[in-house]
Amino acid sequence: MGKKRRFGHIEIPLQRVHIELTNICDFNCLFCPKSLMKRPPGSMDPDLAKRIINEIAENGICEKITFHVMGEPTLHPRFFDILSHALNRGMKIGLTTNSAGLGGEVGKRLLEYNLHQIDISLQTPDARSFTLRKSRTLTFDAYLRGILTFFRSYRSRWPETLFKFRFLNTRIRKREMEKKVGAVRVISSTEELRGTLTYWAGALYDILGVESVKRRKALERIRKLVSYKWNVVEVSPGVHFETYILEDWGNAFDEGPIRKAWGGYCFGMKDHFGILYNGDVTLCCIDFDGRTAVGNLTTASLKEVLSTDEMGKIMRGFRKFQLVHPHCGRCLGSRSFIPWLFKPALSVAALKVLKPFFYKRTRLYR
Repeated sequence: MGKKRRFGHIEIPLQRVHIELTNICDFNCLFCPKSLMKRPPGSMDPDLAKRIINEIAENGICEKITFHVMGEPTLHPRFFDILSHALNRGMKIGLTTNSAGLGGEVGKRLLEYNLHQIDISLQTPDARSFTLRKSRTLTFDAYLRGILTFFRSYRSRWPETLFKFRFLNTRIRKREMEKKVGAVRVISSTEELRGTLTYWAGALYDILGVESVKRRKALERIRKLVSYKWNVVEVSPGVHFETYILEDWGNAFDEGPIRKAWGGYCFGMKDHFGILYNGDVTLCCIDFDGRTAVGNLTTASLKEVLSTDEMGKIMRGFRKFQLVHPHCGRCLGSRSFIPWLFKPALSVAALKVLKPFFYKRTRLYR
């Protein structure tokens, strides 16, 4: 990461800026807050997207642009035009995709673009859990074939692109979510985690032609992983598996009263922020409904939005582990007193200290 400097009230370069090209998705996942979203469906104006990309590139605001908040970015009608513009401006691009289109025309067209990183939001890695995606017509077998065929072709053409396969971990249940949407079970035990990653590593090793000795050693290490934490492991050079714990999206599924947190810590405006399709700038990437919007880029530049007095107050609060924005207080809040008392301190410990420790790229293939 480059030397830090000021851009408005934040320090740059950040790791990434999330640009939501659209909040429209062709899946209706039970574990996603799409059903709770109050924002109307829509897509970013292409000229606005290009202007935002220009300002990011000209000011070195982040190391990479990630096309993701809500929605499936490849469903934007001008996705490839916007993608070409970003690459022409010299930006590193990360694409987070639900992968439904990788087996079709979208996947074929993506082969022409050298992306920095592709996140395969796999989440439901088998036929049973795939039903949680509520796909109308796509079968799991077709979904699986599309992902593996695309990976084979893209990896062959652009071997330097980073791939991350993301798996949902439901070891820690979200009871308020389940009251609303029903049981959410994907990887709920260490045994399931090891079995799932073993299967997927084997499938990718068949494609990559990994030699038997390295394959055997990697699979032995997979059998030592546990499910109670984040896991980010490198299964082959530039190919990672991530298992992440099911989120409740800041108590979004909880309809009861929430005690607002008295303090806490998150990565919002520290390593990233979000820009929604309507131009709203939000504090973090899990703000699916734009509740932390601090300005809008249809009427102001990014520099102007990040230089307001409100942003100054928010950032000064973050540095003292204080939550100035009311939605941040709800996001890190709790239903009952004891969790409310300890959760802010735990958020500091978990995100600032423990997560960097857990969230390490362990190499399995050596």
